[in-house]
Amino acid sequence: MRHTLHDHYTSSFAFPDPAFIDHLARRRHQLVTTSAKLVQQCTNRNSEEVKRLAWLTRTYPVLAILAPALTTHQGKVEYPGDPMCLYSALSVAIDQVVKARERGLAPEIADILPDSSGFHYTYTDLCPQWGERPSQTYRAHTSDSGIREYTGSSFNTDQSVFDPRVWNEEIKDYFVERVLKVVQPKVVLISCVSPAHRYAIAIARQVRQHLPGTLIVFGGRHIDETMRFQDTAKKLSCSQSSTLQVMSDGRIDPVVDFLISGDGYFALDLLMKAISVAMDIQQKTVTVSDVLKALDNLAPIVGPVPGKAVLVGVDSSHQIHVFPLRGPKFDLAQLPSPYRAAGIRARFPIFRQEDGTVSRTAHIMVTSACPYHCDFCSEGQTIAGHMHRFTHHPVESALDRVFEYISYGAEALFFDDSVFWAGNSKQMIAFSQAVIQAKAEARTSPPGQFPWLQDQGDLERLISLQWGAQLTAEFFTRLHTHEKILECLVTMRAAGCSYLYVGIESLSSSIMNKIHKNLHKIDGPSWAGKIRAALLVAKEAGIRVGSSVLFGLDGETIETIETTIEGVGQLIDENLLYLASPNILTYHPATAITHQHGKDTQLDYHSLESPNRHPYIYFEEAFPGVVSKELSEEDIWYIHRRTRERWGNIRYVDTITLPVPSREVLPS
Repeated sequence: MRHTLHDHYTSSFAFPDPAFIDHLARRRHQLVTTSAKLVQQCTNRNSEEVKRLAWLTRTYPVLAILAPALTTHQGKVEYPGDPMCLYSALSVAIDQVVKARERGLAPEIADILPDSSGFHYTYTDLCPQWGERPSQTYRAHTSDSGIREYTGSSFNTDQSVFDPRVWNEEIKDYFVERVLKVVQPKVVLISCVSPAHRYAIAIARQVRQHLPGTLIVFGGRHIDETMRFQDTAKKLSCSQSSTLQVMSDGRIDPVVDFLISGDGYFALDLLMKAISVAMDIQQKTVTVSDVLKALDNLAPIVGPVPGKAVLVGVDSSHQIHVFPLRGPKFDLAQLPSPYRAAGIRARFPIFRQEDGTVSRTAHIMVTSACPYHCDFCSEGQTIAGHMHRFTHHPVESALDRVFEYISYGAEALFFDDSVFWAGNSKQMIAFSQAVIQAKAEARTSPPGQFPWLQDQGDLERLISLQWGAQLTAEFFTRLHTHEKILECLVTMRAAGCSYLYVGIESLSSSIMNKIHKNLHKIDGPSWAGKIRAALLVAKEAGIRVGSSVLFGLDGETIETIETTIEGVGQLIDENLLYLASPNILTYHPATAITHQHGKDTQLDYHSLESPNRHPYIYFEEAFPGVVSKELSEEDIWYIHRRTRERWGNIRYVDTITLPVPSREVLPS
């Protein structure tokens, strides 16, 4: 494929083309006129119905999908979370549409020229069919399933998401007959991690087959890792397993129109605005070429887009158009919260209410990457390129986010940051103290005294709120004194923190001495000693600890496997571990260990010819052909059977059982 570079979004603002401004004004006038005629024709309808019809006239349906990494739930260990990567990526784009609906269409086009505040261009005519956030009643009745109701007189932002959790023939038929044919989306947005990429392609093929005019957009961690723009060389770089590369060399058909890598928040918003101004108002049809032209015309209006991303379009002649986006940094706390447009569906078994009911659990993050650089992990700052944080009044902003999620029905929270507050103990303590104070005030204050919390039920959820976070053994043992760590953990416990997740990885010294996660190898305690010390201080503070155990790191043998299994077993015997989750090293495209093991050009994340099977399905993300070269299939069977035998019910084996896909019954 040939590459064309469009670098307008890396330069300073330029004056927009007057002809394009006139074009936007004419489109706006056309929409206003169409809406006015609709109002005249609806004299017998109530005002709300007229508004709804006017909005449908102005909008086009969009479907956002989290591609699953599984073909079956049987025997599969899963973490029943919400698709936060997708919710986060949609947050800015959806918020802009919600504001556009609230603002309405004025007869004359507003001043859209840029000012010193930078990126602020808003919708001037057509919009995606987002626009109404979930009501409190809707949120209270959301099911645990990621499959929503896709019909009804009103259609909120949560109902534009399809999160099937698995991909098999049954789900495929349901997707075609009861989602695609019902929603009829003009744009389909698909987010995927690497193990889900093959199913993302399968989903895209179904969209292309049944709705050939629909635009298909890929994003997510797999795209982030495999498609980068090199600023110095002014060149797009794609790895062997990237979507673009597998389309270019013919391993799959060209089923994807646009791809977004990096900070997707504002990049997706930009793309949706370009699609909107390129789309035919009457027919709601659009081509990739039309969108590419719109992107070029919008550049002088929009200027540099916040964050660092790359947007790529593939036209009908298979030419690649590259738009590097290089703009100002942004505060993670200033983005609309991911759940503002989505219902909380996750329920983590680690959090339970007094009657034993599993709590509705919201994900929350105050950082976007990990400060560590583990060889096997794709969440590190070196791979992400940078870390976004809650930077402006971080503790106050985080507490406000907590209140917001409680108002949406959250009964528990899990901080998904790879390391809680990036390991900043001062912020951990300050945040915990703020939660303690809020809980105390909630016991004596009437509803309405807190942001977001408007009724007694909200206050009761705040008072009983449990939460968990992730930390590393280094934080517990090397970065601070025992007294300081204990003070931090005791404060967290008093604030409701009842669970911590720690990466054990391996208890073999020969393994852990090779990876970056085990710092201070020479002058400090052994890795096994650090783990034990971490678990002891957490137990002293009264906090349960769960762990991930990773098999297949460099140098793994049956002896090191047994060392780890038995070592974890001893920690379980001493009641130091609440949960242990065995995992098999899976090669992520951009990680150091993938390069070290020479797997860069051997990863098959696109083919469905080798479906997942036993024993791989017992482990998160494991798949034939992409697991560690250090492990044979016999080794994987051994790990499964031996951990089940030695760890007993402490091994995480809870599976999600979904019924045959059915539309949830929700209030109108």
